[in-house]
Amino acid sequence: MTFWIEVLASLLANVLAGVVLVTLYVVIQWFLRATDIKVGYNWGFKGRDFHPQFDIRNRSASKTYLLANVVYTRGKSILGIDNKSLWGKELKPGSIESLDVAPVKNLNSLSECLEVEVSVRLQNGRRFG
Repeated sequence: MTFWIEVLASLLANVLAGVVLVTLYVVIQWFLRATDIKVGYNWGFKGRDFHPQFDIRNRSASKTYLLANVVYTRGKSILGIDNKSLWGKELKPGSIESLDVAPVKNLNSLSECLEVEVSVRLQNGRRFG
């Protein structure tokens, strides 16, 4: 009887190890899918007009994304939404895009720019910022 108990225990251990490995793989793939776009920006200016300059990276190996808009907020208030500068720009798999957008209204100094939260939205509704 002990031989069959050892065989059963070994079988259950192998099945459990397989389930744990598959679960870890699924979790890692989900995390990579959720973080496959990276958005960075800095502030540029021309005269008295301040605008963000984006560095957007698509780290996905197979998905192409379309950009939608840029939202500027300070605290809970929305300063502006730019629907024209990025709309329809395509992020191909593995690409890095450097994009300038339109100036933000009502920003007059660099210290005001540093108080503004900038977020980029994709056409599928995901938001990065």
